[in-house]
Amino acid sequence: MSMLAWMPFLQPMPGAMHWWWAWIVPMVALVSVIWKAIRLPSLDRYWREVAWMTGQVLLGMLALAVGLIVLVQWVVPLLPAD
Repeated sequence: MSMLAWMPFLQPMPGAMHWWWAWIVPMVALVSVIWKAIRLPSLDRYWREVAWMTGQVLLGMLALAVGLIVLVQWVVPLLPAD
């Protein structure tokens, strides 16, 4: 696909569509940085809190992904088709 024919918001970016999931880590980290900068009363433990929140969100997303995989791969096929 030529970049001249690429329509943003309608098609995935050529070359980047195989690595879309790798953007989760920097996006979560940036959201954590901004959220903690606004919400913390003092910035004494700022980076520790940012790292903790980033880890919590990433682990939560991983747990949700594993749960959905288990649901779709093993639970749904066991349901009756009636």
